[in-house]
Amino acid sequence: MHKASVVIMAGGRGERFWPYSRTDYPKQFLQVVGEGTLLQQAVRRALRLVPWEELYIVTSEELVDAVRQQVPEINPKNIILEPVGRDTAPCIGLAALYLAHKDSEQVMIVLPADHFIPDEDRFADTLHVAKELAGSTDFLITVGIRPTRPETGYGYIRLGEPYPGEWGKPVFWAKEFTEKPNLERALLFLSTNQYLWNSGMFIWKVKVILKAIERYLPELFQGLKRIEAHLGSEREAEILAQEFPGLPRISIDYGVMEKADRVLVIPGDFAWDDLGTWTALERVCELDGQGNLLQAQAVLMDTEGSVIRAQKEDKLVVAFGVKNTLIIDTEDVLLVADKSRAPQLKEVILELKRRGLEQYLTSKTASSGEGGRPQAFGLAFLRGGAFPHCHIQEKPWGREVWWSVTEKYVGKVIYVRGGHSLSRQYHRLKQETMMFLSGEGILELGEEKMSIYPGLIVDILPGTIHRVSAITDITFLEVSTPELDDVVRLQDEYGRVG
Repeated sequence: MHKASVVIMAGGRGERFWPYSRTDYPKQFLQVVGEGTLLQQAVRRALRLVPWEELYIVTSEELVDAVRQQVPEINPKNIILEPVGRDTAPCIGLAALYLAHKDSEQVMIVLPADHFIPDEDRFADTLHVAKELAGSTDFLITVGIRPTRPETGYGYIRLGEPYPGEWGKPVFWAKEFTEKPNLERALLFLSTNQYLWNSGMFIWKVKVILKAIERYLPELFQGLKRIEAHLGSEREAEILAQEFPGLPRISIDYGVMEKADRVLVIPGDFAWDDLGTWTALERVCELDGQGNLLQAQAVLMDTEGSVIRAQKEDKLVVAFGVKNTLIIDTEDVLLVADKSRAPQLKEVILELKRRGLEQYLTSKTASSGEGGRPQAFGLAFLRGGAFPHCHIQEKPWGREVWWSVTEKYVGKVIYVRGGHSLSRQYHRLKQETMMFLSGEGILELGEEKMSIYPGLIVDILPGTIHRVSAITDITFLEVSTPELDDVVRLQDEYGRVG
C-alpha cells in the first residue's frame, strides 16, 4: 500500500447554476442531487481512499467560510488558500508544494469538488488501482469515462496501447488529449470506441507532477519555487499573496497532460457527470411523465421538457403551455430561459456586470433596503480558533458553539449541515430566539412551515413543536433561557427520540 493524500479543488465562479449558485457560493456548495452538497459528496468519496489527516481542500479566501461550514471535520491546516484563481495548473502546483514538505514520494490524488458520482464503490475501486499504479511508477495517471453521447462540453482522451501488467483494471497509454470538440468530431469520437471523456481526476507522485511542471511550465515552476522558499515561515502569506497572482493562468490539461509523453489512463466503469449546466440534472434526476424536472411545489399544465426549481418551498410555481424552458426562482432573481440556452448562461452574467447589477451575482452583501433581499451575514468569526474559550459540541447533524452560559441565558452558534435536520421537538420551560445568519432550509413551527433565510428571527415559546431542516448549510444564533436539558424529542433521524 502506497501512502497517499487527496487534494480536492474547490474554487469556482458560481456561474453554471446561477442564480442558485453565486460567486461566493458556487455549485460545489449546493445540494442539487444525491445526499449532501457536491463538496460533501466529494469528501465522502475521498475518505474511501485516505484518512482525514491526508485530505486537503484548495479554495479561495472568499469561499473558505463555506468550506469550513460544510466540512467542519477537516483540519484547518489542510485547507490551502489561493489568493486568486489561476486555473488548475497553479492550483495543483501549490498543493504539491505543501505535500512535498511532508513527503515528495507520496501519491497525490487530485479530485474536483463539483462532480456527481453515484457509484462510490466502483469509484473507490478504480482510484485504489490508480493509487497503486502511481506509487509503483513515475507516470502521470488520469481516469477517463466511457462516453455515452456526443458531448461537446468535455475534453477527450484517445486511448493508446494497453499498459502491461496485472492491475485489477484495464490500463492504457494516453495517446492524445483533445479539447472540447464540435459536434461532428464528438460524433466521430463516439463511433470509434477509442476515446474517453476527460474526468479531471489525476493521480501521480508529488515529485512526478512537480518535475512535469518544471519541464513543461518552467515559468510556473519558478514562481512556485519562490513560494516554496517561504512555506512555514512568517512571510508565507505575504509571499503567496505577492507571487501567486502573477503565475500563468493555465489548466493542467493544456499545460502538462497534452504535452507529456508518460501518461496512463484508466477507464472508469462508474457513472459520472460534471453537472456543467442546469440541463445536466435531467441526466441524473428523476423526471415526470412529460420529461419535466421539478424541484419546486408546482402545478404544470401542458408543460413538457422543462427544468423548474424554486428556492422557497411555500412558493407555488404554475407553468401553463410551457415547453423546453428553464425556470429558476430564488429570493432575488427569477430566471426564465429557453432550456437550450443553459450552456450560454455566462452571457447573462456578463450582461449583468455590464449593467452594474453585480449584487445579483453574490449572496454575501449586506441586507438591502426596499425591494432588496436578505443576505448571508459575514461568517469569518466562525472560522477555526475564533472561540478559543468556548465549549464546542459535535453533533450528528453539525455542531454547537456555546459562547455564553449564565444564570439568566444561554447563547449558542449552531451549524447544521445541508441535508440534515434537528429533532422535531419542544421544550417544557425553555424559551428561545433564533436568528439565522446563512443558508437555506425549512423551519417547522407548530402547524406552520416557513422558509429559512439570512436575517430571519423567530421566537419559540415553551410547548411549541419545532424543527430546523437544512437544504444548504445553515448557521444561526440561539439565545435561550438557561434550562439546558429541557427537550422532548418527538422525531429524530439519529435515534434520539424521547
